[in-house]
Amino acid sequence: LMQWRAWAAAALLGLVALHAVAAGVEIPPLKARVTDLTGTLAPEKRAQLEQKLTAFEQEKGAQVAVLMVPSVQPESIEEYAVRAFESFKLGRKGVDDGLLLIVAKDDRKVRIEVGYGLEGAIPDITAGRVIQEYMVPKFRQGDYAGGIVDATAQLVKLVDGVPLPEP
Repeated sequence: LMQWRAWAAAALLGLVALHAVAAGVEIPPLKARVTDLTGTLAPEKRAQLEQKLTAFEQEKGAQVAVLMVPSVQPESIEEYAVRAFESFKLGRKGVDDGLLLIVAKDDRKVRIEVGYGLEGAIPDITAGRVIQEYMVPKFRQGDYAGGIVDATAQLVKLVDGVPLPEP
């Protein structure tokens, strides 16, 4: 009986540890359009970007958010992006016009996650091109704010071309 209890306890601990790994990195609450958990963006740059994304949402209705985290390990950037997008509930109900730009700084990974309502304007190939052309060059120079500002400006242009319901 003692061996069985020890085995059961070990199995339970194993499951708890497995669940902790499977759960991945915690998704922060969505309190702003720009969330920087790395401390990389200067407050004035973050405020400037926040203001542009707020104005765009008021004008177009689509919600665009930026999330910078140190790492998404042990998950892939794709898995984390989907969890964050679902957690944030970006986009209007029934329109699904949300967009999330995620930067995992220490992992050197970036992902653009879009709602179904924007997939026509920003398919994966276009998102990849925005990352490669607007973010990667600036990130290589250490200019994370510049890369994020340029990429979001390009993404906003793409979304602006989509016929969406009035905000």
